[in-house]
Order: sequence, then C-alpha cells, then structure tokens
Amino acid sequence: MPNYGVLKAQVQTDNGEFTSSKTGMSHYNLITILNDQEEYQVNIDIQSDSSPNVRLYSIDNYTNPIVTQFDGLSNGFNPLVSQSGTLALDYIRETLFDITQLENATPVSAEGLSTTLDKYLENQEYVVVFGTMYSDQDSDKSSYGHRRYQQNNSLPSQGVHNVHYNQGSVGGHSTDNGIYQDGALFVKMPDASYSAFFFAFSEQCFNTDTNGDCINS
Repeated sequence: MPNYGVLKAQVQTDNGEFTSSKTGMSHYNLITILNDQEEYQVNIDIQSDSSPNVRLYSIDNYTNPIVTQFDGLSNGFNPLVSQSGTLALDYIRETLFDITQLENATPVSAEGLSTTLDKYLENQEYVVVFGTMYSDQDSDKSSYGHRRYQQNNSLPSQGVHNVHYNQGSVGGHSTDNGIYQDGALFVKMPDASYSAFFFAFSEQCFNTDTNGDCINS
C-alpha cells in the first residue's frame, strides 16, 4: 500500500458523517490544520455496506509505549516504512491491544460511530492518524479522498484515508493487504492522555500470513 504514514495535526472542523454521491457509502470526515495554513482531510470509513460493517475498539487513557513517540513527531504527514522496528502499525504482529476485542466487536452503525468520534474530537490537543496519504497531484484519482475533493473544491486537496486495519481482506480489497501498514486514530486529550481508536471491517479476518492475506480463508 503506497504512501503509508502518520499525520499529526489539530482538528479544525468536524464534518461528521458524509455520504458519497458516487458510492452511497459513508465516511466520517475531519479537516485538520497545520501551522494555521496547511490543511488535510481525514476520511474515516464508518460504513461501506448497506448494513453496519465497521467494527470499532476504543481505549481511553491508552498507555501503550507507542504514544511516547507522538509528541516528538513532526507536525504534518510523516512517511513510514512498512516493517518491524518502525512506527508502522500492525494489529496482528504488535501488542497494540487485545485483538480479540476488535475481532469480536459488533459492527456499529454509521450514526453510532459518528457520535462516538464527535465526543472525543470536540476537545482535543491534536490527533495522530495512521493511514495512507493522497494528494490532488497524484496520478491515481480512484481513491475516495479524491472523489470527495472533486465534489467540493473548498475541501483540502490532500488528506489521509485507509484509517483502519489494512490486511485480512478478501475479494477485490485483497490487493491492498500487507503487514505493518494498519491505520488507526489517536486523540491527545486536554489532560495529556491519549484515546485510541482501532477500526476493521466485518469481512476481514484476523489470521494473516506474511503478505497480510487470510490464512484458511
């Protein structure tokens, strides 16, 4: 998955749920700002099927050692190498959280996910978003972010999507499978604690090989 990395920025606008007129699927959209001028979209999948199919596992006061690296991150988008020993995330191969909590979570409605995220993002110091970056300058215009930008030219021309588990997919999405390229959202709260949000689709498996593909699927 190209252009994987992590964005550190402040949330300027929470646009909440947005439904693409082309796909009919819903995303939760944030506009973040960097240095009072450089803006990014953050597009979080909250429903990509006719019924709820996005699982969420959230953790308040998240204390995993990974968060100790967040204050030192440069503001803006930081590219990451998808391999062990870097800041790159892997839900399966790293001890980020109890993966069974996400695997067994009941998919949440788009409205439910939006309401949950609203509560945390109303009052934040900054967000740390793992996913893939897109830009209006990219030659590949097929990403959701580009479609959203083209529908509304007032939105930032760059952003981050794939803010979810990026392995264990089957069918057409299996081409995006890989290890050490998972997405997630971390919110630094006013008390200096972090809240963590991990997302996965109900169709994804949690037993993957070294290519990120499902085993025994």
